[in-house]
Amino acid sequence: MQLKKHLFLITILILAILISAFAHFRNSKRLVGKIEVNFESHGARFLNDSLVDKLLIQNKGELPWKAKDSLVLSMLESLLEDNPYIDKAEVFHFNQGVLGVNILEKIAVLRVQGPDQFYLDRFGNQFPLSKNHTPKVPLYLGEFKENQKKDLLSLINLIDKDPFLRNELASIDYRSSSYFIGLRSYGFEVEIGQIRRIGEKLTKLKVFCAYHDNNLLNRNYSLINLKFKNQVVGS
Repeated sequence: MQLKKHLFLITILILAILISAFAHFRNSKRLVGKIEVNFESHGARFLNDSLVDKLLIQNKGELPWKAKDSLVLSMLESLLEDNPYIDKAEVFHFNQGVLGVNILEKIAVLRVQGPDQFYLDRFGNQFPLSKNHTPKVPLYLGEFKENQKKDLLSLINLIDKDPFLRNELASIDYRSSSYFIGLRSYGFEVEIGQIRRIGEKLTKLKVFCAYHDNNLLNRNYSLINLKFKNQVVGS
């Protein structure tokens, strides 16, 4: 009796393995007839479904494609990630001949508005302007130098953590060995010097703006200087 029970269980296990193998074999030989694209995080801005489809079809040819076993997913991911607007791509198989694609676009944090115009993302990667989308990000004015990336990203990252400053930051400039920022709601420019003690300088700026909003000042300032420790100098 015990032997029959063991034989029955073994038979069921073998059948399950064979059915699974057969299903996998049939699925692996199914043609890919459709691509489903999903945009993660902020969704599609610089790209859209049809542009991603076009990138893949230009490389693989028109749908349907050959058996899915012949598709090298990592190759397709690398192909997509070569696009200047894509931060990360994930390609995977669905059933019924569908290829799934997850896309994470790059997020612009700064637009360089000089002789060469481009965006910077949060990692300091450069990517071109787009006709499809113009993100609302601060402008960097003047000539951009590679060695400024670290300072600029540190400044933007710190400002981005403060809702007031994040909404106010309109532009960044570098001249005469000093960083200057322009604000959306105020007529004065702000000189912050170098990035040293930047947290202290931004706190002074917020205090000055609050004072400006709540008091009638005797004069209009064109420049607010935050370079000096423990003081704000207006001119």
